[in-house]
Amino acid sequence: MLSRYKNLIFDLDGTLIDSSGGVVEAVNYSLRKMGEPEQSPEIIKTYIGYPLTQMYPNFTDKPVKELCHHFQIKASETVVRSTYMLPGVEETLDILQKQNYKMAIATTKIRNHVIGIAKMFDWMDKFHAFVGGNEVDHVKPAPDAFLEAMKRMNVEAEDSIVIGDTVNDIFAAKAIPLQVIAVESPYGGQEKTASANPDYNIKSIAELPKLLEELQ
Repeated sequence: MLSRYKNLIFDLDGTLIDSSGGVVEAVNYSLRKMGEPEQSPEIIKTYIGYPLTQMYPNFTDKPVKELCHHFQIKASETVVRSTYMLPGVEETLDILQKQNYKMAIATTKIRNHVIGIAKMFDWMDKFHAFVGGNEVDHVKPAPDAFLEAMKRMNVEAEDSIVIGDTVNDIFAAKAIPLQVIAVESPYGGQEKTASANPDYNIKSIAELPKLLEELQ
């Protein structure tokens, strides 16, 4: 039975995919290009899913614009090829598609990377819209990406729900306001996410269809 929420807006990194290998490589490449020391993968992973402009000041005082430029150069080579789906995602998306949910992805990743990932995983026919961070004026925690996703799907907030793994997803959803489901992130930070008071919590994306059925 279809949930009262007929439209699902997904975050990407940490919710549906793990692209940490390529992100770590691109971040450390950008730091080296600016003469800065590399950061450990464990530290970098805690910032995945957040804007680069939030991450870099924690590592260096070098110009963020230049760091982002070097990041995107390397990321175009590494991010898509090193990305894999998180456990349960393929089966869950198949179930939701068969149940006729309208689905979108709204992320801080740039659109070219999003589409590259979607094509690699054969998602182009599963999602009604893809919104990259470079397509909106303000990235999460601003609500722009989720608002744009709803606009492209031609849907209303009362019939829609967000699924994400970070506080930025929760803040962006609540700013609209949209209901939000927090899924446990492979990158950690669960306590921080819980402190943002999501409406619902799941440990794995595989739990999503059952939860949606319960939200009548």
